[in-house]
Amino acid sequence: MNEQEEDLIRRMYGLVGDRWDLIAGRIPGRKAEEIERFWIMRHEYVFSVRRN
Repeated sequence: MNEQEEDLIRRMYGLVGDRWDLIAGRIPGRKAEEIERFWIMRHEYVFSVRRN
């Protein structure tokens, strides 16, 4: 992901939450699964804290 895509994902997540299909629709050439995987990898610490 380039910096512009990351910024758009961050802003869209703030607006629509984890509706990856909607976010992917705004980024040409990216799939919802790819964006979700990117988000989870970037925020891995948050997800691990929530599990415990």
